[in-house]
Amino acid sequence: MSRDDFPCWDILQSESVLTLATADAYGSWSAPVLYATCHNDKKPVLYFLSAHSSRHIKNLPVNGSAAGSIYVSYQGDWQAIKGLQMQGVIAEVDKQSKSRWESIYFKRYSEIATIINNPVSEQQKKIATAFERSGKFSFTPSLIRLTDNSAEFASRNQWTFE
Repeated sequence: MSRDDFPCWDILQSESVLTLATADAYGSWSAPVLYATCHNDKKPVLYFLSAHSSRHIKNLPVNGSAAGSIYVSYQGDWQAIKGLQMQGVIAEVDKQSKSRWESIYFKRYSEIATIINNPVSEQQKKIATAFERSGKFSFTPSLIRLTDNSAEFASRNQWTFE
C-alpha cells in the first residue's frame, strides 16, 4: 500500500502512538499504545501489544468494536493539525498470524525485541516477562477520517473498508 493507494498511509507509517477508545458500564476509556501497521487486502491493519487485564481490552464488546485516533505532533501551528479518527475492530491475533505480527511489530520496535530476547538488567527482565504475557492484537479500521487543517480549516476526507 502506498500514498497513491491510500492518502493516509504516510501518517500511519510515520507516527507511533494509537489512542484506542472503548466503553463499559462505568463509562468511556482511552489508552495509548505503540503500533506498527501493515495492510491486508488493501486495508490498513494496526498491530499492538496490550495486557489482557487492561481496561481498554477488558471493555471490548463481543464484536470488538472500538475507536482509535492518531495525530501528528502539534508544532505550535493550529493550521498544521493533522490526524486520523478511526472506527474499527480489535481482535487478538490468532496463532497462525502471530509470526506475521511479530515480524511487523518488532521490525518497527527493534529495541523492544532486544529487551525481550536479551534482557541485561532486572528491570529489563521484568519488562520482558510482561511483554511475553501480553496479548498481541490488531485494530482493523472500517472507517478512517483524515483531518488536515493545512489543506483547509476542518478539512476532512473519509475512507471506508469492508
